Amino acid sequence: MRDLNTVFFVFNIFIAVLIGGLMSLFPALTRKSFLFGVKIPAEQQGSPEAKALKKSYITICLAGSVFLLALMVVQFAILPDLTVLALMYYPFLFIGVQALAYIPNWRKAVRLKEERGWKVPSMVFADTKSSHSRGNLSELPWGWYIFSFLLIMASIVVTLVQYPGLPDRIPTHFDAYMQPDAWSDKSLFTVLLLPLINLATAFVLWLTGITFIRAKYQIDQHNPELSFTQHRLYRRRLGHSIGFLTLGLTAMMAFIGFMTIFPGLSVPLWVIISLIVAVTVPLITVTVISGQGGFRIKPKEVAAMAADTGKRPAVDAAPGRDDDRYWALGMFYHNPDDPVYIVENRFGNKLGLNYSRLPVKIGIIVLALGVAALYAWITFVLFSVL
Repeated sequence: MRDLNTVFFVFNIFIAVLIGGLMSLFPALTRKSFLFGVKIPAEQQGSPEAKALKKSYITICLAGSVFLLALMVVQFAILPDLTVLALMYYPFLFIGVQALAYIPNWRKAVRLKEERGWKVPSMVFADTKSSHSRGNLSELPWGWYIFSFLLIMASIVVTLVQYPGLPDRIPTHFDAYMQPDAWSDKSLFTVLLLPLINLATAFVLWLTGITFIRAKYQIDQHNPELSFTQHRLYRRRLGHSIGFLTLGLTAMMAFIGFMTIFPGLSVPLWVIISLIVAVTVPLITVTVISGQGGFRIKPKEVAAMAADTGKRPAVDAAPGRDDDRYWALGMFYHNPDDPVYIVENRFGNKLGLNYSRLPVKIGIIVLALGVAALYAWITFVLFSVL
């Protein structure tokens, strides 16, 4: 058990460094027209006041991350058997660190805009063929997902073929050396549980890819062709990186499932963890290099991509989406007059929701209850076996 805890501890440290590093990069990944969720003139990003706010945010993020890393070390030294639970709950502590770093600077940014009297033009949004029309998913890299789902279906077929010849007790848990250390009675539910989890994971990632493809483009009106091209390139790269992640995780989970039905089949846990890291690298790289909406991309053929038949943006100003009043804390969009459900966030490099829409409210409540129930169940199960 000690060896397995060590593996979880190392994975915890990796996740902590990754999250802490990405949080610190958020100001650099955000469009120049936003300062901690507040819309400002892009040229003011270089002002001493704006630089001071970003420096304060980064300092708090780094200090908080170092504190949580130290907490992980102390926890592992004193209560090593709780390391797997730490893997579940530490991300919530990082959310707290980001809130401590972000909220005070958002308030200062609001005051700074008022004191300086900064005026900014309206932002233009684009309703495009790939991001608005229902059912048009031509830009989704289907190959990754088709291979992923075919692999899952193949793993289910192989499992069902092997099932009659399996012993009455089959391995269901493996130690740090990927040797079985727990067994369960043979049943269809036992052998198909991991393939079904694999199917659900691939489905969620597929929906994530669709979400990014269909979300509305936020076009910079000063250079709409460049902005539109950056969006196209960014979403193309992001789509492939999510697809690659889907296929990589699918293959890995299928192999782990085979370890249950093929005795003797094994691979060191560090190899599996390395594969997880490897398939996430492209996604992280695209996010960091591209910036929010791809504004950091320097495309070579702007005119050709922007004029692509059927893809040219139909410019339409979204009602109130550029108004600070509709952004609680500069992060949470709530505008009942805007019909969209998905918007581009004002901080970091991610999408957000229009929280005034009823389906979004219902979805958030259902998701929160589901996550709470899942965490409660997993916590209970882990405490019962520790």
